[in-house]
Amino acid sequence: MRTYLLYIAGIVALIACLVFSIQAHLIWPSIALGIALLWLCVSMYGRIDRLRYAYHETEKENEKLHVRLVDAERQLQYLRQLTENVDTAIFVCTPDGRIDWMNHAGNQLASIKNNVQQIPSSILQAIADHAEMVDGCALSTVLLRIDGQRRLVVALKDVSMLMQRQEMDAWQQLIRVLTHEIMNSLTPIISISETLSSSPEGERQESAEAFAVINRRCHSLLDFVESYRQLTRIKAPERSTITFDQLFEHLKGLYPGLKTQGEGTLFADRAQMEQVLINLVKNAYESGATEVELTVHPLSSNHKDGSRVGSVIRVKDNGCGMSPDVVDHAFIPFFTTKPSGTGIGLALCRQIILKHGGTITIDSQEGCGTTFIIKL
Repeated sequence: MRTYLLYIAGIVALIACLVFSIQAHLIWPSIALGIALLWLCVSMYGRIDRLRYAYHETEKENEKLHVRLVDAERQLQYLRQLTENVDTAIFVCTPDGRIDWMNHAGNQLASIKNNVQQIPSSILQAIADHAEMVDGCALSTVLLRIDGQRRLVVALKDVSMLMQRQEMDAWQQLIRVLTHEIMNSLTPIISISETLSSSPEGERQESAEAFAVINRRCHSLLDFVESYRQLTRIKAPERSTITFDQLFEHLKGLYPGLKTQGEGTLFADRAQMEQVLINLVKNAYESGATEVELTVHPLSSNHKDGSRVGSVIRVKDNGCGMSPDVVDHAFIPFFTTKPSGTGIGLALCRQIILKHGGTITIDSQEGCGTTFIIKL
């Protein structure tokens, strides 16, 4: 800018001198001043032209840079939306577990003490042990160097529901094979025993009675196998909007002493949900409970607007409770602690809840009662 001011000042001075020379009729000085003025104007024009060219090139580069910035901002927004809405918890933290950044799912897991965000100690221990699973979540870590500092990127994916589905599919496949083979063996035995048990009076009475016993036991075993086939015949839920008052009314009709609390609606298969709740309440009373309470609460939402997306159903009793070993095996088909139990009730409940896209868990201690927690 100073250079151009000097150019302008020089041109003004030359013009003033040129005018004075012309008025004084000084020919050669006027010619010299005119040539100097022309050279100065051409030189200044050249500089202005180069400046204009540089300005246009800068404008082009600015346009390219703007396009790149827009693309980068679009990618940043995409990544931000992706990380904030996935159900995988992502942390960027120091090696000692202090969190620099985390997504919304990670915020549900992190513990905040004295305004310091810290990864739970169980996760840090799993990382130190090079474990691939922690608290039902798949764990993966990457060590990076950001701005010259070491940072740990931790990803946690809840795979408990997937594992439950795979486990239930494996049990269903086993039950299909077992029931198929047992049914194939029982059918001809029943047919033959029925024929022989109705033999003419000339036959030995002992043989007829023996075949009658065989027939009765075969029918009993057939009924037993048929009960297990229910696990492989659960149809897809026929969902509709039902109120909890409707469910409560039906359950209270079966169990007048049942305490209920909560209101709202649920988009589910009414018959299947009634089957689940009846089974849980029935188990509670059979465990020796004198009080059973059924409550419903809104399920906390992951959406930023806080909109409700589901419900939490709790069936709580004051029965004898369960040992940790029983809790671990409670949903496995065939497992039962009852002398006359079949071991399919809770497995059937979990299968129905999984088909609704929910989860069912147990919170229980021996002597302190049991709570079944259903999240839909």
